[in-house]
Amino acid sequence: MPTYFWKALFVAAGMGLVLLSYDLVRRVKNWPGRACLHAVAGLAALLTANALGELMGLGVGLNTLTLPVSAVLGVPGVGLLWAVKYFL
Repeated sequence: MPTYFWKALFVAAGMGLVLLSYDLVRRVKNWPGRACLHAVAGLAALLTANALGELMGLGVGLNTLTLPVSAVLGVPGVGLLWAVKYFL
């Protein structure tokens, strides 16, 4: 199978994980649980965005700055990383 098929499958799985984690975030009422799920969604979004960006020629590197930003800020943090890289 071609490599783009596996990357597309990874992107689809990552998007599903992000949607599932945000559905769980709405159901969890305590803040530590919500924070952990928010971090998982942010990291999954960063990995998915990088896989999708690699297919389109875009991408944000995985390093010691981008991982904590996406974990703390979640999915909007991934959008912020892309905006900072490509618009500034």
